[in-house]
Amino acid sequence: MSANKESNLVQGYIELNKFCQSGDYDRALKAAGKILQIAPTEQKAFHCKIICFIQLHNFKEALAVLSNPKNVALAGDLHFEKAYVQYRLNCPKDALQTVDNAPEMTLALKELRAQILYRLEQYQDCYNLYRDIVKNTTDEYEDERKANMSAVVANLAALNPSADLPQFEETTYELSYNAGSTLAMRGKYNEALPVLKRAEQACSESVIEDGGTEEEAKEEAAIIRVQHAYCLQQMGREKEAANIYHNVLKEKPSDQALIAIASNNLVVINRDANVFDSRKRMKAATAEGLEHKLNSRQRAAIVYNQAILAIYSNQPDFCKQCCVKLTRELNQERRAALVEASSMVKEGKRAQAVALLLKHGGLLTLAAAQVLLAQGDRKAAIKLLEESEFKFRPGVIGVLCTLLCADNEFEKASKMFTEVYEHYKDDERFESLRGVWRAAVEVHQRAGAPAHAAAALEALARAAPADCRSRARLVKLLAGSDPARARSLAELLPPLHRQGKIDVEALESSKWMMGAKVVKKTVQSKQEQSPGTPGSELGQKMKPKRKRKTKLPPNADLSKPPDPERWLPKYERSAYRKRRGVRRDVIKGSQGMTTTAVDQYDMSKQTPSATSATAAKSPRVEHKVGDSAWQRKQQQKKKGKGRKW
Repeated sequence: MSANKESNLVQGYIELNKFCQSGDYDRALKAAGKILQIAPTEQKAFHCKIICFIQLHNFKEALAVLSNPKNVALAGDLHFEKAYVQYRLNCPKDALQTVDNAPEMTLALKELRAQILYRLEQYQDCYNLYRDIVKNTTDEYEDERKANMSAVVANLAALNPSADLPQFEETTYELSYNAGSTLAMRGKYNEALPVLKRAEQACSESVIEDGGTEEEAKEEAAIIRVQHAYCLQQMGREKEAANIYHNVLKEKPSDQALIAIASNNLVVINRDANVFDSRKRMKAATAEGLEHKLNSRQRAAIVYNQAILAIYSNQPDFCKQCCVKLTRELNQERRAALVEASSMVKEGKRAQAVALLLKHGGLLTLAAAQVLLAQGDRKAAIKLLEESEFKFRPGVIGVLCTLLCADNEFEKASKMFTEVYEHYKDDERFESLRGVWRAAVEVHQRAGAPAHAAAALEALARAAPADCRSRARLVKLLAGSDPARARSLAELLPPLHRQGKIDVEALESSKWMMGAKVVKKTVQSKQEQSPGTPGSELGQKMKPKRKRKTKLPPNADLSKPPDPERWLPKYERSAYRKRRGVRRDVIKGSQGMTTTAVDQYDMSKQTPSATSATAAKSPRVEHKVGDSAWQRKQQQKKKGKGRKW
């Protein structure tokens, strides 16, 4: 190599080092290119070129350079860089193959492999690898590895809630968040809420301590608040959850996955109430690029809700497209069949819906029975449930019992309960089926099978040893067929005096069906009656009605006697005086009388006749000159012409 060429290489590496340390990767990329032009076999310059591409997020160009056959010799040792570029280009399978082809598994390749396994949703292998890394490594990135490992544990809890998984000390808000998420995936929402609350508070404090603003702290804690809202939603507190979702979306977070999850959960809360808002939310939940930011479980939930929303929006064709996507891409064949059958039922194609549900079988058989019942075909539904693999489940037993009893097929129902008893007699779940045995007793008795009814009562006594009422019914039932057995069981019953005071007359009363209040009233009335001859109650006097207390006006003064003229019109009272300048003629007669007719009907201006003069001297109606209008009215009342007091 000539001295000039060597000096140019030295100068090129000096510039490359300067630009890399200052973070100017554009100029560093040019410097690396100059070096490779001088010496195309320079391994370090080629490595720096790939690193510059990665720092500038030019992953496609980096992969093209690494995959170029001309650069095979230079790229031979860059397994980590190639796998990382493939991982960032959303090619996790290719990245995993590149990592596995590496001659030596370094710590960086192990951590990258764990990330790739997480992206491929191979959580158990990812957990095992992280556990090995955390066990054999001690450096400053220990907290980050534990946070990643706790995220894997949360996803394992979602797949298997009853699995025995490790717990982590909540030293950072990431660990607290993942611990709360693990509890939520296990269904322990009450326990998850305080953990998530602590994580949110710790996150805000951490961001502010690092020099961030309150807005940045809110954005960082948005994912924790959404998880908190999810727990509230699962607990039935949908209004509180909806408020949190709305507040998070109003802040317009930069994380598309977070927007998609919050929007999808709002669609679930809306159901069929606000279809327009749901369609807007679903558009945000199905934006482009989300397929690589959400796991398959989250994507399946969004597509499933999208299909249900299409049913509410009367879009059967789009609903079918969503069902095809669920089947082919997300491996959710049964859920797709259920949604498609619901769409068919809404269109009136019930026979096709039943055929589709029966084709997939399993729990969808119960959905087919529901469609038949909605159609009114009760016999077909009974036959379908009797032939299903779930016929011995308590819920299905209750449905069959109700349907058979509604058709008066008590013998068939009795036979069904006999089969149920044979199925569960040696099962550990026997004692938890108390409701089944109580229903069996009633059905056997109505079917006329006392032996089977006794067996059901014995099963009930075995399931509930403290149930004295069922044991007493068994004694009564066995009294006729097996008195010895009935006598031995009766000895196990508590004595009668322990049952408290019993009113035999009230129990024998024919009105006991009308309620306890009526019985109590009847017994009290019998006790109050005095003995006597029949019909003596007819001569009893009626009780006088209680006089109601007179209501006085609120401003009444009881220290003074009431005004005797209080009932008279104002113009007839003695204290009445006309106002000056106002002429008020008292017109007595029909309404609308003219003033010219006043004198004609004013008797004070008429000449008294002999009859009226004679009547004026009568002592019966004699008045004193100074009598007031009230006194005249009182005298009229004494004659019976006035109002009775």
